Amino acid sequence: MDPVWTSVDLDTYLSAIVNEGDIEEQLVQESRWKISYRESQLQRRGLLSLHSRAMELEPETLDWDELGVSDQAVEVLQANGVPPDRLHRYFAHPRTLKRTNLLKYYRTLAGVSENRLRGMESIRSAVREVDSSDQSSETSDSVHRLCRFFNSLISTWASSLTGDERPERRALISALLTEGAAIEGSSRNAGGRKAVVNVASVLVEEFDDHGVLESFEVKQTSQDPFITVSSTDLGDSYALGDLSGAYDVRDVRAANGGYVNVDQTEPDMVVRSPRGVTGYGEIKDRKDVSNQWEGWLPLIRSKLEDFESKNAEAKKMILQPVYTRRMIEGDRGSDADDVGIEGLIHDGLLDVPFNISQIIADEDSRDFFGAYIRQLLGYDVASVSL
Repeated sequence: MDPVWTSVDLDTYLSAIVNEGDIEEQLVQESRWKISYRESQLQRRGLLSLHSRAMELEPETLDWDELGVSDQAVEVLQANGVPPDRLHRYFAHPRTLKRTNLLKYYRTLAGVSENRLRGMESIRSAVREVDSSDQSSETSDSVHRLCRFFNSLISTWASSLTGDERPERRALISALLTEGAAIEGSSRNAGGRKAVVNVASVLVEEFDDHGVLESFEVKQTSQDPFITVSSTDLGDSYALGDLSGAYDVRDVRAANGGYVNVDQTEPDMVVRSPRGVTGYGEIKDRKDVSNQWEGWLPLIRSKLEDFESKNAEAKKMILQPVYTRRMIEGDRGSDADDVGIEGLIHDGLLDVPFNISQIIADEDSRDFFGAYIRQLLGYDVASVSL
């Protein structure tokens, strides 16, 4: 496959994909989406309901010896209106942990992420025991160890309460900080997944328009399994418009046996023709142009070098929704590594950058992208041009 720049003027193309004037609008749209996403995630995770349930637990006299609750925390809480028979509203106890289904609540009070908790081998069996349907009164040593772990961390903030702080409010803040960090991480993953879905949606539409679509796999919501939608199903049992709102997409297959894998593993996009891998793509959802040289450029260069080491013959692509002139031209007169997109192309590390915003909204850009990918899949394309 000849370099695309034999039929397309490189300088003209690079100037055309610059859209830094749209950054503010894109950031506003992204912020609106994040607000909606965070609110829906908070409701779905049910933390506010768990906190309310914990605060309504009936008073109960429990033995807290060797369960990680510090004497200072008990004294401070008591001074702030929490008597000993209500400590289980703030600390985990083996007798209440299993029967109340409040594991997640105590975990967030302790500031522990779900991934970290399940990655701790010493208490993994306790998590399984508490999550199980067995509600017997007997608890294992590992459940006691889990309570000590939670309570030693909860004691840290409980011991620092001041006289004008309400313990129930401080508990909610601690839980929300933990859950908020998890939701923020989830939103970043969802943003990256959305960029992948946008690229896949364009490919499906392009393949269908040119009669080369065989099928694609789509996961409509996070709870749904992946299903295979054939070219004959598209527009019949599955509407093309539904694809842009899907949770995830993978394996857009062509009629000649080739396919494009976009399932957000590394690399983000792999183009495989019947004769083997012909292209790799790095898909970014980057709209914030800060930290371009300290973060963005080293990451992009590293990905491209990895593509080169995997298969030097495969074409290497970058797909992202925003390009600035500085990203294209580099930071002239400074470090040699700050070469920008144009320099990466001249160095042979990058073949083509694509602007996701443009391939979605602009027909010529979409046709150019589609033709390039079809050619990588082994289809005869008269010319790849704009």
